Amino acid sequence: MEELIPKPKKRKKLRKPGGESGTSAGRNTSAGGKTGKSRVKSDVPESPIEPQPTDFPPVVALDVGTTKIACLIGELDADGNLGRLVGSGHSPAKGMHKGVVVDLEDAAQSIRDSVSEAEADAGYRVREAFVGVAGAHVISMNRKVSLTNPNEDGRVTKAEREALLEKLKKVEVSSDLQLIHALPREYTLDGQDGIRRPVGMWSKKIEMSGHLVFGAINSIQNLVEAVGQAGLSTADIVLEPLASSEACLDDQDLNSGVILVDIGGGTTDVAMFVHGRLVHTAVLPVGGNHITRDISVGLKVPLAAAEDIKLKHGHAESHLVEDIEMLKVPIAVAGAAEDRTVTFSKKFLSRVIEARVAEIFSLVMRQARDSGYLSSVAAGMVVTGGSSQLEGICGLATNVTKLPARLGVPTVGSGAVDIPGNPVYATAVGLLLYGSRRIFLRGPSQPPEPSITTVGLWNEVLAKVKGWFGQTGKA
Repeated sequence: MEELIPKPKKRKKLRKPGGESGTSAGRNTSAGGKTGKSRVKSDVPESPIEPQPTDFPPVVALDVGTTKIACLIGELDADGNLGRLVGSGHSPAKGMHKGVVVDLEDAAQSIRDSVSEAEADAGYRVREAFVGVAGAHVISMNRKVSLTNPNEDGRVTKAEREALLEKLKKVEVSSDLQLIHALPREYTLDGQDGIRRPVGMWSKKIEMSGHLVFGAINSIQNLVEAVGQAGLSTADIVLEPLASSEACLDDQDLNSGVILVDIGGGTTDVAMFVHGRLVHTAVLPVGGNHITRDISVGLKVPLAAAEDIKLKHGHAESHLVEDIEMLKVPIAVAGAAEDRTVTFSKKFLSRVIEARVAEIFSLVMRQARDSGYLSSVAAGMVVTGGSSQLEGICGLATNVTKLPARLGVPTVGSGAVDIPGNPVYATAVGLLLYGSRRIFLRGPSQPPEPSITTVGLWNEVLAKVKGWFGQTGKA
């Protein structure tokens, strides 16, 4: 959905990572050196300039989608918060299908193009990225574990919390799957549920409920390899609907109960939150590209023309479109001297779109019902992603799901500068926020260190990427 992607404000002057402007601010990219592939090509100066020891390095978000590759480069302020966007790049996604890599070289080149554009915008090279992962290979489950407090005084310590987390992660699944996230949701102490911070409290029996997310290890490895061949190391892997949630949902949404629906080109990502905790995630293998294909078949036009028609004339609620409104659209024909003209009613176009979008929201509702938490969703549905900009989509979401629906626009607070407020960038902005926290926690001069666990809304990767794929040498 290239036409939907507005470019954030360009910066022409060169910047020093994490600090002041300079006349040369390039950095050599060493992360991809082991691959033997060419480095990122851009107009960035080649002379390496490293951030000062007291500076935080830049944070890089890489949203590798089915339709587009988006790269954002941000810098932290003195307090360790995301302060400003200094570089952005996007390119059409090649070598991707429904969120997974299907052609390694094409995917790596698309990533390289996006990163190169962002680097030229920022005025320096980057070394690592926080990468979003999606695709139909992602599955999730809820689980509950318990233990008897071994402490004589009955007080809960960090050791018990860690022991419960280890028990939560020990579940038998297919050998093809890799645990990506383990999210403790709440604790129960001697039958009293709803406990969020058990350390320091007293209890004989301690229970933890949590949410586990798995992905196909080969699919994740291929993604890490593509990023590596593009010249970057992977700092952390983050499930894309979680990143989008961070950018588009506030505390009121999370505590009231909400369903986030991120409709991308090849997949639709779903994340449900109840009482401030993640309770369900899913990746559905249908998205905006399917709407485009339906239009292509219905109007007998090429895919590129169908995408253009969708963006310019599409509407998701057919009852709001006049029956008599006719459209004449010129269609370029390869090798022909003149374009051919396709005539159709806007009502027909809307009905084609409505049928597919209604199917997407029906599948989302099936996930919500199967989760067992639908009755606790009071804030309704937040729709984001590139396809969320289709006119009438929130109205159709309400009609299909009987839940209030609104457009999810990424926001990061009043302090950040030049952060794109377009749903197309929801995942990328969420990755920036996540990456900012990780960089702040590890300190200004520390190397990337994917962490092991988390407590609260935000998950951490459960195994270092290097540990997963040590044979590739990319992480």
